Amino acid sequence: MTSNISIHRLLDEAFAAATPSEATQDLKEELRANLMARVAELESDGLDASDAARQAFDELGDISGLVTDTAQDATPGRRPCPPRVRPSAAFVARATVVPIVATAVLAVAVLAALDITSGGPYLARGLVAVFAVLIGFVTTDSLLRETTGHYGMPRGRATGYGAGTGLVLLGGGLVALCRTDEPMWLWIALGGLLAVTGIGVLAGLGATQTNRTKPWMLAYADPFDEIGNRFETDPAAAARFGIYTGAAWVAALAAAAVVGFTIGWWWALLPGVVAVVVTMLLLTRMLFAPDRTVQR
Repeated sequence: MTSNISIHRLLDEAFAAATPSEATQDLKEELRANLMARVAELESDGLDASDAARQAFDELGDISGLVTDTAQDATPGRRPCPPRVRPSAAFVARATVVPIVATAVLAVAVLAALDITSGGPYLARGLVAVFAVLIGFVTTDSLLRETTGHYGMPRGRATGYGAGTGLVLLGGGLVALCRTDEPMWLWIALGGLLAVTGIGVLAGLGATQTNRTKPWMLAYADPFDEIGNRFETDPAAAARFGIYTGAAWVAALAAAAVVGFTIGWWWALLPGVVAVVVTMLLLTRMLFAPDRTVQR
């Protein structure tokens, strides 16, 4: 109860200068719900109720600009503009540094695979695994972040997307690093299994993805300009995406094995590149197809 009273008081102080309107009240209630959820987490960690309320409010940062923007957007005759959610400095740092490190790791893996540096194929495979983990982390971290237009994805689902992405990258990397002086069938089978598993995870998550769009974004967007997300409204499209991409990657892995044995293992990378292009085209076509149910 003490934490609730503290949250109400802090919010009243933050909104004291704002002109009362339906938009500002909606924002206030949303912040209140988020703060109460965060306070419950902090109290479960052993923090005092009033201290938990203060810490949760401090974590929001300076919301004065958010309150002012919302009040101005509620002016009659003015088209509403969504409240802006600015990324934290820590997120920006992670989103910048981790991809740079991942690129460096991949470069060293390529050098090791070409025997330019010591370590050979085993070092290269280890570095490919590190690269897959880093990219999976970036994917999870990005999906967890709340943006101006969307709520952050639940941690378990975001982790699933990150894990699926990492498995696809790791599987493709293991197949690409096959060598004739090793039991290639083992690495091809292992890489293919990991890649197909990752594709299945991504397809399942996409088929069950729910709408994370914030209510005020729906009010702000022009319905004729809005791009429909078919994975939200058409689960069958998501299922087809999983089937088509799975088939594309299985075909690519089989083609990589044939090309590797007949032409050369560096040429075996080409079917993987084609599979990536096909996957991206399918994703664009099925996930972001225009919503043709809108009547003009």
